[in-house]
Amino acid sequence: MPADWHDRPDATAALAWRKEAARQAGLTERLERLQYTWTSAAGLREPSGRLSFRGEPDDEAFAALFRRVLAGTLDATSRQGAEAIGVDAQARKDLAFYRDHMHGPRSWWRVAQTQGGQVAGFGIPSRNTEDSVVGYLGVLPEHRGRGFVGEILAEVTRILAVEAGATLIRADTDLDNRPMAAAFDRAGYRNTGRRLVLSARPGAVPA
Repeated sequence: MPADWHDRPDATAALAWRKEAARQAGLTERLERLQYTWTSAAGLREPSGRLSFRGEPDDEAFAALFRRVLAGTLDATSRQGAEAIGVDAQARKDLAFYRDHMHGPRSWWRVAQTQGGQVAGFGIPSRNTEDSVVGYLGVLPEHRGRGFVGEILAEVTRILAVEAGATLIRADTDLDNRPMAAAFDRAGYRNTGRRLVLSARPGAVPA
């Protein structure tokens, strides 16, 4: 949907009958996601030096990081997955998805460290079938609220733009994940659309 669909009668009318059809099919759970686009015209953010980045070839190390960022995550899909199948299973599912089903090479993945050598989070630049994308970005709970999300996003963007030569990068985040949305805005990403995801509540029976 267009980014301003809430303010457009044509968009709300086009959506209304689809939402009703989905409701009748039992798809009553709603998740709205913001779609972002970066182009080379936006430029790259200069690193602050507060974080350094390194590759990490060990999948088990990344599985542990996926587990840790699930604590208090604002990403609804990951949170619901962890509630349904457990934190460890969801972490390994996320890792397997980005490693085995996305098209970006594993060597792009980065671990972020503070100047004191503490791991602060990680970022996964990647590709889908069409575009370069911000695949996954996580800040560990004990380091949240310090602006590190923007630092990691800047590194993910740099890898895709400089090392992979991307002139356009796609990304998305949940509407309720305001810190991530703010980081995209600061990094020069533009909100170019929205996606409304309608799904069935677990155990629900269609009317």
